[in-house]
Amino acid sequence: MLPEHLRSQLFPEQETQHTESPRPTIMDLIHANQVQTMVSRTAAAQFAHTHGLNLIDFNVVQSVISLGQDDATATPGYIARQLSLSASTLTSILERLVRAGYLIRERDSADRRRISIYHTDRSAKLMADFYRHLATQYEAAFENTDDTQVQSHIGFISDLTNANSRVVTEFEKSGENLRSATQGRAALSDQPQAAGGAASQSQAAS
Repeated sequence: MLPEHLRSQLFPEQETQHTESPRPTIMDLIHANQVQTMVSRTAAAQFAHTHGLNLIDFNVVQSVISLGQDDATATPGYIARQLSLSASTLTSILERLVRAGYLIRERDSADRRRISIYHTDRSAKLMADFYRHLATQYEAAFENTDDTQVQSHIGFISDLTNANSRVVTEFEKSGENLRSATQGRAALSDQPQAAGGAASQSQAAS
């Protein structure tokens, strides 16, 4: 559940303006989903590290291999949008993963400007291994749940995925994602300098 101190921090203005608060159970659902997402990300990162990859590398491989048979072939543009990566950042990641044998990059014979990205047997084995680790814990968590109930859970998660996808679309339409990314990079680039300066001053004082 959403901790009470966090609830008051997120919506302090609603207490004074008497505006309608989001439904408490929905806020609890959002919080639980975000916590689950963070733990899942940590599990993926730890698994990726055991294979000499970082989390972004792993996410790129996963975005390619997760495409269904009826989906279009993965392209750099598709991957960049899925993971909110810049073209330059993704290019270096793809080069690294191609060299390591996790992905194949080919130019379309009909349109040389189009690049298609495919997974390999190595990346398929990587993802199968990750799924097996998850399956052990999921089987334990849902030991007393029949397949019909599991399918119900899958539908519920799909609804959450669709809701999150609509949030992505809203940000893309507004352009706030681009402005925020630029501002965020500028702010982060300033922080190490400030921290370094403070550290230097501290050392000098001692």
